[in-house]
Amino acid sequence: MAIDLSIYKILPHREPMIMIDQFTRDSDTMGTAVKQFSGDDYGCENGMVLQGILIECVAQTIAAHHGQTNLDKADSGPAMGMLVTIDHFEFFRPVPQDAEVTIKVEKTDEIGSFHLVKGAVFHENELVASGQIKIFNA
Repeated sequence: MAIDLSIYKILPHREPMIMIDQFTRDSDTMGTAVKQFSGDDYGCENGMVLQGILIECVAQTIAAHHGQTNLDKADSGPAMGMLVTIDHFEFFRPVPQDAEVTIKVEKTDEIGSFHLVKGAVFHENELVASGQIKIFNA
């Protein structure tokens, strides 16, 4: 799967650090992304996707949600932000380097520019990782 070029309108990341290929805004608080990994992708090592990259997939999915929301409101599109904390992230099984994953996020709370997000990563419809992150959007 190639990167959907519209992702550049909603996500501030660029190659080689783009960790989602497609994004769908499901609601005001939820979104879904897809990433097709290949062996030469950043974050693939020894035939597997590194666990930290799965967390980055969650962070970029919520960043895409924020960017799509801005674009829908005719604002500027992608906004700069950062991952602030990782909380209760669990990994249930490894993801092979040539796998396609689906990432689901839900913004559960916000205080100003800080957002609490629940994220889950699936491979072949099986949950492979889940947890919470806190992000800051500028």
